[in-house]
Amino acid sequence: MNVHTRDVLKLKAAIEFGSEFEYTIKQSTLGPTLIIFSPPPQSREKASELRKKTPSQWEDLRVIVTYSTADEEEDSLYDPNLV
Repeated sequence: MNVHTRDVLKLKAAIEFGSEFEYTIKQSTLGPTLIIFSPPPQSREKASELRKKTPSQWEDLRVIVTYSTADEEEDSLYDPNLV
């Protein structure tokens, strides 16, 4: 899948599922996957609502909805390689 196709699919996903989410397309072991990330605040609630609306397959892509909590974001600033 080329960059233009990925960008078009991400734009279509944003139009269909909502622009408040972040979209990424990656190759996984089960094939191309659309990863929808729900950023804070209320990311857990929004992700839960979105999971009810999204199909498991969309435009020949597997769909995964993820979210993070504030604690996880703070932890992500730590880089063990800098110690």
